[in-house]
Amino acid sequence: MNNKEPVITIVIGGLLVLVGIVSYFGAGASSVTALIPAFFGAPLILLGVLARAPQRLKLSMHLVAALALFGVLGTLTVLPALGELLLGKQKPGTTAAILARSAMLVLCGGLFGVCIASFVRARRSRGPRETA
Repeated sequence: MNNKEPVITIVIGGLLVLVGIVSYFGAGASSVTALIPAFFGAPLILLGVLARAPQRLKLSMHLVAALALFGVLGTLTVLPALGELLLGKQKPGTTAAILARSAMLVLCGGLFGVCIASFVRARRSRGPRETA
């Protein structure tokens, strides 16, 4: 791993916080569930900051990967609704929620991919493993 993964984590965490705030106020500040992306983004920002210290990098980025995976798994159910939105068949008033969940899916999926690629790179850079 190098220093770009913590920065990417901080940026994606910030984007998730932004998505959460925009969707919350876009929904008329009527439902706290609109803030769910922000609830994922804030810990990602914290973990990204912690990961900038070399002694905390490995643990922090593994926690980031786990949180990103939970974000992906939690938002996969948006795919049918996104399909309906793209076909113009969505229920009235659901567009903002579908877009927010879709943004969370893309951001968390991208971050999870960055983490996995980084873990693979780190493992390969250590060289072959000895077997006992």
